[in-house]
Amino acid sequence: MRNTIRLKILAMTTLLLVVFAVTTGLSTYLVKLVVEEIDGIAEYHMPLAAQVSDLDVLTYEYELELRRLVAQDPIDTEKVVELRATHSEIKKTVLSDIAATHTLLKAGVVDTRNDLSDRLALAQIQGSFSFLEKRLAPFLETGDQVLSAIESGNSALANTLIADFAAYEDVFGAEIAGVRKTLEQLTFDSVSETKSNQTEILAINIALFVMSAIIGLSLFLILTGRLQRSLAQLLDGTNAVETGDLGIKLSITSKDEIGQLGHAFNHMVAELNEKERVKHTFGQYIDPRIVSKLIASQGDQESISERRPATVFFSDIKGFTGISEQLTANAMVKLLNNYFSAVTQEIRGHNGIVDKYIGDAVMAFWAEPFSASDCHATDGCLAALAQQKALAEFRTKLAEITGLRRDIPEFLVRMGLATGEVVLGTVGSDISKSYTVIGDIVNTASRLEGVNKVFGTSIIVSDETSRLTQSAVKTRELDLITVVGKTEPLRVHELVCTTAELTAEIGELIELFAAGLAAYRDQQWEIATQLFNDCLACQPGDGPSQVFLKRIVLLKEHPPGPDWAGVWKLEAK
Repeated sequence: MRNTIRLKILAMTTLLLVVFAVTTGLSTYLVKLVVEEIDGIAEYHMPLAAQVSDLDVLTYEYELELRRLVAQDPIDTEKVVELRATHSEIKKTVLSDIAATHTLLKAGVVDTRNDLSDRLALAQIQGSFSFLEKRLAPFLETGDQVLSAIESGNSALANTLIADFAAYEDVFGAEIAGVRKTLEQLTFDSVSETKSNQTEILAINIALFVMSAIIGLSLFLILTGRLQRSLAQLLDGTNAVETGDLGIKLSITSKDEIGQLGHAFNHMVAELNEKERVKHTFGQYIDPRIVSKLIASQGDQESISERRPATVFFSDIKGFTGISEQLTANAMVKLLNNYFSAVTQEIRGHNGIVDKYIGDAVMAFWAEPFSASDCHATDGCLAALAQQKALAEFRTKLAEITGLRRDIPEFLVRMGLATGEVVLGTVGSDISKSYTVIGDIVNTASRLEGVNKVFGTSIIVSDETSRLTQSAVKTRELDLITVVGKTEPLRVHELVCTTAELTAEIGELIELFAAGLAAYRDQQWEIATQLFNDCLACQPGDGPSQVFLKRIVLLKEHPPGPDWAGVWKLEAK
């Protein structure tokens, strides 16, 4: 049978009832002894005492009346007749008392309700009464003789016979007094014993109550203590799991409902650990947040897809083919792994999701629920700038990572970001799926990464990305271009720095370049040339300024038409 809490409480209650039953039984037995003692006093001691006293009075009265009659001179004959009737009644009463006393003594001696000492005392009194009974007949006969002598008028004989009563003084004086004293002592002892038994019963009841209370409280404290400890352990375990500690394991000390709850809790923790292991394992292949989202998905949905605004990111290592030719296979893998670790940390640190690694390229995106709806573009731009900073530190370790001591590669990374609406969700076959973003903006981001080759820049963002991040980062508009595969022109911007990192030199460069770009679009070639040269003076080697100076030379030789909008068509990806 399962050891349930209900069964434990029932067992504890049953034990207490047994203790109370024993207590009640013992108390009943002791009370029975007291009742029997009281019954003995009521049935034997008190009646015997009354009968002995009555016998003493009657024998004394019998003798006293005869002496008074003998002492009269002359003797009153009417008194003699009256005395004869009285003596007859006294004689009958005495004989009746003797018989009743003898009957009580015989019954008391054999009555087991009386204890041994009481029966021995009654047996002793019975012996005394047997002696008194034998002496009573001659005593009464002497009285009859005295009375007959008085009735015959023989006063001398009456006086002689009355003297014979002296022989019975010890019998009906000291002997009866002794019997009375024995009965008094017997009654006193019985009353004392009864009082002692009552006191003993009270003491035993108190002791049994205290013992029952101790046993009951002990059982209560043991049972509730175990329950409290088990529940406290369960509560501590729940709090630990709530804080993320999945190493907790409850010790099971019972097989009741609390023990079953503990087993269920340990099983739950084991399941959570298994889920965490799965998340950790697959988190090395898929972003852990995506794993959590997929695990938490309810129902048997074949796919989880929805349209959302997002910012998509692509990056590529400049000249990676040449770098890989310098390295062994192990060195190349080590280089990529260290590079991916550095940039992935910054992407995830800014709420981004690494979608995939494509050779040396990285694709990532920012969207709800991983990034706030109004922050995805800012998060993406900050992540790109943070990657460039991380790469600066990464380049200092290239010799150690690649094992090269000379011709250490420059290791530059070009990045592109575009913002727009995408389809976010699971895509793939029934056998294999991936969680990714789909949409034209993905291709745009990939193209923008390649545009860096044209301008010699590191990070290019779309116009929508720039617009959404004006308060957090600084950008400069580069150009209005059409990329391969697109007919609609794209306004592109270079991501320069965060707003907090903006310096006076960078601010001047952005203003000069904006003015030069405006003159360029107005076909004011001389003004534009001067402004772009000013940009180079402000920041020597500025790629976009050099690109526009070369374009102006070409456009001077082959002027565009009057309807030219400043759009430049790129011929390569």
